[in-house]
Amino acid sequence: LKFTELEDEAFWKWHSEVRCFEVKDTTSNDLIGHFYLDLFPREGKYGHAAIFHLVKKSTENTAVDCMLCNLPPPAANGKPALLRHRNVVTFFHEFGHIMHGLCSEGVGNSTRLAKCPRDFVEAPSQMLENWVWQKEVLERLSRHYESQETLPDDLLQSMIRAKHVNVAFQSLRQIYLSRLDLTIHGKNPPKDAKDLQILVDDLRPNVSLLENPAGNNMLRTFGHLMNQYSASYYGYLWAEVLSADMFATRFQKEGIMNPEVGMQYRKMVLAPGGTHNITDHLTKFLGRPPSNDAFLQSRGILEDSDARL
Repeated sequence: LKFTELEDEAFWKWHSEVRCFEVKDTTSNDLIGHFYLDLFPREGKYGHAAIFHLVKKSTENTAVDCMLCNLPPPAANGKPALLRHRNVVTFFHEFGHIMHGLCSEGVGNSTRLAKCPRDFVEAPSQMLENWVWQKEVLERLSRHYESQETLPDDLLQSMIRAKHVNVAFQSLRQIYLSRLDLTIHGKNPPKDAKDLQILVDDLRPNVSLLENPAGNNMLRTFGHLMNQYSASYYGYLWAEVLSADMFATRFQKEGIMNPEVGMQYRKMVLAPGGTHNITDHLTKFLGRPPSNDAFLQSRGILEDSDARL
């Protein structure tokens, strides 16, 4: 794909900081679509990071998507925005959603009936996160803004080794939130605020191994449940299983910058979108049914030698 930033006067925008890019296929030069970038925080702006499908692809138009973030802005004195690694992870995560939206092919993907399964929708975004933990990519991304030196190798290796520090607690937290979500949307949900509090007080220590402070109830701020993730929050962890499998099975083995594998991922996984069965698309790309081995290995739960063939 070829990305070309449009001049300010060439597109409508809601704020002076908003940028817009045209996306074309490098081989055919066909227009794929456009995406907006709204990267920096400001008063009244949505405070999280997310993408929005502004226009779905149809017979009459190409897709238009928008990526909203709240990344550190450049300083008023001209000092450039200096991103922490977690900021870069966020950018790649959201951009994975952008690629999923733009690379979907066929007008069927614009219909509600063909929408991507909710427990897969985070896979393309978590897929791109893998690249910002690779030495080859980090060497290209990291640079001192004054000396232009890349990240020293010892620091780079230390950062990669620390990727899964506290990963057990992080995994348990995701399982806790998923159980909480499924319980309140289950057959016998809590009947009132008192029962909701009892549920949180019971589930949190039993699953996450952390006591719940008196009166604390994260359901008050669990925004995902009001934003299409009701009874589906488990999809974050499940999508990580799928993305780890795709990355380890194809890209790590055949080259993380391999254009042929990248095109197969685009055509076999992203392009079909929500049409047909997502497991069939994954099986075709992987050459076998999906497995959770790569995910377990990435978290240190399963040794490489223990992986099932």
